[in-house]
Amino acid sequence: MPRNAERPSHRVEQDLRRRLAAGEWATGEALPTTAQLAQEYGCGHGTITRVLRKLASEGLVHAVPRWGVFAGPPDQQG
Repeated sequence: MPRNAERPSHRVEQDLRRRLAAGEWATGEALPTTAQLAQEYGCGHGTITRVLRKLASEGLVHAVPRWGVFAGPPDQQG
């Protein structure tokens, strides 16, 4: 890969960060599925999963098993 070529995961991560910051998805709103994002970005499901995990580790999104990935940190209310 040429040095100046951008990795797909970096491109996806930066774009999702931009979209989240712009409020494309309100806090608590579901993001598109992994399959939909993979198709949209023209990359594999693994790339999307890695990016979403990274964003989740930073509190930008959170995953709910069998429900999806949602914008913002998890709801801490009990």
